[in-house]
Amino acid sequence: MHWSARSRWSWRWLAVLAGVAVLASVPALVAAVPVPGREVAALDLLARVRASGSVAYRGYAESRAGLGLPDVPRAGQVVALLGETTRMRAWVRGPTAWRVDELTLAGERDTYQDEFGTWRWDSGEQRADRTEGEAAVRFARPADLLPPELGRRLAAAAAPDEVRRVRGRRVAGVVAAGLRIVPRSPDTTVGRVDLWADPATGLPLRVEVTARGAVAPILATAFLDLRQAAPGPEDVTFHLPLDAEVVDQEAADMAGTIDRFSPFVLPASLAGLPGRSRVARAAGTFGQGFGLVAVLAFPDRFSRRTRAFLERVPRVRGAWGEASLVSTPLLNGLVFDRAGVAYALAGTVPPRVLERVATQLARDGVAQA
Repeated sequence: MHWSARSRWSWRWLAVLAGVAVLASVPALVAAVPVPGREVAALDLLARVRASGSVAYRGYAESRAGLGLPDVPRAGQVVALLGETTRMRAWVRGPTAWRVDELTLAGERDTYQDEFGTWRWDSGEQRADRTEGEAAVRFARPADLLPPELGRRLAAAAAPDEVRRVRGRRVAGVVAAGLRIVPRSPDTTVGRVDLWADPATGLPLRVEVTARGAVAPILATAFLDLRQAAPGPEDVTFHLPLDAEVVDQEAADMAGTIDRFSPFVLPASLAGLPGRSRVARAAGTFGQGFGLVAVLAFPDRFSRRTRAFLERVPRVRGAWGEASLVSTPLLNGLVFDRAGVAYALAGTVPPRVLERVATQLARDGVAQA
């Protein structure tokens, strides 16, 4: 081939490769292009986010989390949610009419919410679980990681002087307004929360949580496709397959169960942390803002730190004796037994705060009802 012909072909291939590279980078480029800021103050945007619970939408979202929780028995789904990518399709008409499908390699795990309870459908196992009522306390589920759900929960904990506006960005085709929340308390593992929301509706579209001292987010969730319009009733209604296995149950009464099996009563405050909520006599949360500690006290005969648990979770010693410590950049936990009482502490606080709480509990104990 003549040199000029080879040169022309080379340029054509270079042009093709350049075109492919440009096309592949288009989503990132579009997201990176600065967008004009909407004239909405930080506190106004915070208020709109908090009030966005009735905004209807349908869309596809992905969350990525890297907490690195140990894979201890009976915590598999929570560990997976907070340690990997979760892909979700959502149809939301309102707080009591929605459906969220978790997409997995094996199929789907769908959750339908209606005014009386929830359906959970596992397409791989062909099993449907019906739960009547809503438990006051429950484990995390994929729907909790949707940007609107996570964004509103985090916005609810923010104080007015902890928020400021940041540059907007395009999310799922929406020019979203940015909000940064920086907790003032040193007793929290949350370094900052970056949130982008539709300035018109307040619907959170992207949320990033960065642990204190870290550079990159440890938890991020965002819509990749979104339409802010109410889905039809048929989109959020579960139709039971004829050959499905069905399991009916009542929502777990966690408070009643704890009160029935645990005679202990937690104090009003612990290690300088005021009581925040009370689930039962022996279970509650303490702290303010983003520094939250959940505490449970129960008879040590119910403590089930199995061999598998002890092998996966490091142990530490202190005024409380020997405890198992679950430590991650964002979420920490401490479990120990003392004078016939087993204590489980967990929260978005550094281990030193858990150790302060454990020291007081080991020294003062808890009252009995």
